[in-house]
Amino acid sequence: MRTRRNAALRSLRLMLAASVVFPLLLFCYASWANYRTAFSRADERIKQGLDLSAEQALRVFRSINVTFDSVEQITRGRTEQTLRINEAELSERLKQFVNALPDIGSVWILNAQGDAIVSSLFFPVAPAANAPDRAYLKSQLTPDSNLHIGEVQRIRMTGRLIVPLSKWRTDTSGTFSGITEISVLPQAFERLYEPLAERTSASFALIRDDGAVLARYPVPTTTGIKLDASTGFGKLVARSPEGGQYTSVSGVDGIERRFAARKLEGFPLYVTSSLATRDIVQGWLWQMAGHLVYGLPATVFFIVLILLAMKTTGQLYDEAERREAAEASLRQAQKMEAVGQLTGGVAHDFNNLLTIILGNLQLALRQTPEGRQQRLLTNVYHAAERAAELIKRLLAFSRNQPLNPRPIDANRLVADMSDLLGRTLGETILIETVRGGGLWLTEVDQAELESALLNLAINARDAMQSGGKLTIETGNASLDEAYCETVDGVKPGQYVTISMTDTGTGMSQEVISKAFDPFFTTKPAGTGTGLGLSQVHGFVRQSGGHIRIYSEPGEGTTVKIYLPRSFIRRAEAKNETKTPESQKGRQETVLVVEDDPDVRSYVTETLRSLNYGVLEAPDGETALALVQQPGPIDLLLTDVVMPGINGRVLGDAARQHRPGLKILYMTGYSRNAIVHQGRLDPGVSLIQKPFSESALASRVHGVLSAAEN
Repeated sequence: MRTRRNAALRSLRLMLAASVVFPLLLFCYASWANYRTAFSRADERIKQGLDLSAEQALRVFRSINVTFDSVEQITRGRTEQTLRINEAELSERLKQFVNALPDIGSVWILNAQGDAIVSSLFFPVAPAANAPDRAYLKSQLTPDSNLHIGEVQRIRMTGRLIVPLSKWRTDTSGTFSGITEISVLPQAFERLYEPLAERTSASFALIRDDGAVLARYPVPTTTGIKLDASTGFGKLVARSPEGGQYTSVSGVDGIERRFAARKLEGFPLYVTSSLATRDIVQGWLWQMAGHLVYGLPATVFFIVLILLAMKTTGQLYDEAERREAAEASLRQAQKMEAVGQLTGGVAHDFNNLLTIILGNLQLALRQTPEGRQQRLLTNVYHAAERAAELIKRLLAFSRNQPLNPRPIDANRLVADMSDLLGRTLGETILIETVRGGGLWLTEVDQAELESALLNLAINARDAMQSGGKLTIETGNASLDEAYCETVDGVKPGQYVTISMTDTGTGMSQEVISKAFDPFFTTKPAGTGTGLGLSQVHGFVRQSGGHIRIYSEPGEGTTVKIYLPRSFIRRAEAKNETKTPESQKGRQETVLVVEDDPDVRSYVTETLRSLNYGVLEAPDGETALALVQQPGPIDLLLTDVVMPGINGRVLGDAARQHRPGLKILYMTGYSRNAIVHQGRLDPGVSLIQKPFSESALASRVHGVLSAAEN
């Protein structure tokens, strides 16, 4: 049956794996295909933008060529002197050319030395147009008879950016006579590109073949940008002079882009169009997210169906095995019950037997004269006493009861446990006790302390597999504020210490830091629960003490327990003491808030009998209304867990209306709005239910007295 069950579940697991892996592979393939499609579509958009921008740029430069030809016609056959004489007429003609083509900022006619003779901007030509500091512009003029396109320049006279285009002029004999310069505005191209890039990450640029950026949209923050051979543009021009596509980080805005570039026919210029790759990828991601919206629920549906089938199959096979498991569990329970009965019976019978043995030995000892026989009987009597003590310890360790703290002499407790520890740890472990002189009393639960020491001793034994020595030492200690500031939850004061030192393998600092964590153990699987030290730690902290581990690998381990000193004398602890008389009030007003009417009635009547004025409310809303009314309220005594507004919220709200109001919470829960992680919130006064009249009187009087102090 187990084989068939495993085979069926194995098939379902394969189906489950297929229902996950196959959709995942399909999604990966679809992602890859759509990724390629996304970039193909982006390339189409980039190409469309490139076609439009190249067409517009080519039209502009062809119009500029026509302007060059027109200027050549009106200046042909004229000497420099003739041009100067007819400056007014020529300047007006140049203005007409500029007005006819808004992409042109100005037209200049220069002599062979590069000095301005006629300008469309000025008549007559201003002296500043030929100032020495305009040499920067002359360097951008044509060095030969071909059309020359300069770099972007900022004209100092006008403050505008221009791209200077220049061409030689010749006289009737074909001799060089001067230069015609046309200033093209980069803004003209930017205006053309702006509609193409609207609401997208697209960019368009006009770039000279040496990498100089003449115009771009979006407009860069700086001018004079030049793309060197290491950029994507430079590499493209080097391998494909006519243009092409490439992906690279833009040398202008630093964004990775998908570019397309094309050389303008007849000009040393390239037009580029691009899209940011992040936008392409983002579009692809949104598309795949759309696929997930439909595909993921279907995949999850199939997975859930298979999981349900696996669960049902497992339940069917489990049902067939349940009787066998139930029978095995019943046999185990019966065995444990028998062991428990045997333990109790053996302990009971042993005590009966030891009673007979000890009684008869006492009679025999009184009737036996001194000598060898009496010594033998005395040895037997002491052995019987140790057996009786061992049975007593076994019964004590088997009990599970709440803490019952009382004054304890740690020296006597350690001495009493020595025999039990010796039998528990075995003959290979030598036990040495060092009991401190003048040891103070400590007030703890004796049974829990014994259990804690036994836990520590067993841990020490496990660390000494080849045998060793266990030293148990007691003493007095005082912890000052400087030490307590380094340890959370430890108060300065006087403590009784119990130390256990072994000669075992020791622990590293990493292990020490986790030693008190629940379920943490360094023992092999099946030999430890990891709860021993955490239980010891919890008991010590609950008792108001402190525990510390000192160890190094290979150097053994010392565990030191600090328990608060008790100032109660043993005689006082044994004698019954009368309950002190209830402390009366002085007509202070107490507002009692309790949703249980019986409890509220008990509390209010008790407070009235203690000479307190009492206001009562069944819930937080009513109490808050009373707080807002005039009249004295010295103390708010409120339950914590109530319908509607709980006690903590009520207390905070009440103090907003009455700053300095004293509050005493009462509760039957250890974890609620005012207790977290086993600790009372700072500044909170609490009385635990159930409480007696004297306890209530003492607590109320203490809180009100604190108010006076």
